[in-house]
Amino acid sequence: MSRPVVYFISILMLIAGISCKTQHPIKVQHVRNLEAGHTLQGFYYALPRTVLIVDVTVVRTTEIPGPYAQYAGKFLGLEDVITDKMQTYEIREVNVNPYAEPDPSEFYFVELNPDKNRKNPIAVYLHENGIIAGINAPFDEQEYLLNNTLESKYGYFGSEATFNYFVESNLHEKIDTIVQQVRMDTITVERRTLRRRLVEKSSEIKAKEVADYILKIREKKFDLLSGFAEITYSREALKYMNDQLTQQENDYLELFTGLTTQSMMKYRYYFVPEKNTASVPYTLFHFSEREGLLEDEQQGSHEVKIQVTRSNTTRQPGVFLLNPDRGKSTETGFYYRIPEHGNVTVLKGNMPLAESRILINQYGIITSLPPVDLKIEYYPNTGSIKSVEKIK
Repeated sequence: MSRPVVYFISILMLIAGISCKTQHPIKVQHVRNLEAGHTLQGFYYALPRTVLIVDVTVVRTTEIPGPYAQYAGKFLGLEDVITDKMQTYEIREVNVNPYAEPDPSEFYFVELNPDKNRKNPIAVYLHENGIIAGINAPFDEQEYLLNNTLESKYGYFGSEATFNYFVESNLHEKIDTIVQQVRMDTITVERRTLRRRLVEKSSEIKAKEVADYILKIREKKFDLLSGFAEITYSREALKYMNDQLTQQENDYLELFTGLTTQSMMKYRYYFVPEKNTASVPYTLFHFSEREGLLEDEQQGSHEVKIQVTRSNTTRQPGVFLLNPDRGKSTETGFYYRIPEHGNVTVLKGNMPLAESRILINQYGIITSLPPVDLKIEYYPNTGSIKSVEKIK
């Protein structure tokens, strides 16, 4: 993720020392209230909305039968071996994180006419995406970066294992005895001829060779640990040789028992909660233990949904702001948002995979400050006010 850049817009109407008493109030309008093709001078800013990023970690387990699985019982007495190739999938981890982006429905225009606002110097701090960060107050860039830096990992992570251990050549010598009967006068003589040729070994012969080699390794381990070796080894040397023999034994045993490998895959989904559809579950994907993550529903798959419910902590101030009997000023200053917590749950069927409580900006309410000279610090991730100070 590229490093965000913060732009500083400094609009100085007059040098310091001249009175900053407001002659014309700062006028801020929602873009929907502007006339198309207006010629007003000023700048735009946006309030943020919350995007939920759902990171899903899936583990794929693959079981591969060994090439000599059918002889595991005959030569080594093994019963619990893999006989069929199989793949299974498991959702190992689900994480939900918020991310702030400009809310397309909450853009505002600040009118700044040099002829009308000569005595109103103003410094505006915006993030590069247009989200407001501060008015006449410096912006803490590190805090914003800390809350908006997300690790991006996608695709497939892991490796496949294969069987690659063989004791001897794939060919062995076969000796055939050719018998010929030769008649000489009244005597019949039997002539024997030996014919040597190389033929490919059968799987049973190869399995027997591997099994014999495994038994030899076990004999060597027994001699090593029981003290039958003629050389006195140190404790470290004994441990090293035993570990190497054990590893070699396990590698050859896999030719009978089979291999189990695991691969890790990570997926990322984005979800934007909406106030008018709060509490309504949204399907992220479908999941099958046999097929993994699926876009469409299949037989035996489970629906994985995300559900965000409101805490309704801003309901009362929202009712107050919408009260028709409340006196409303025609002039408004800078707008800000009061966010609201949402309870986020990711479900597979009816089973919760992840639960979290996150500030959801668009679940809250929007109101404005008076149109006077103020020093304002914003939380750029939520669009809420961090501090307000009247400029004297």
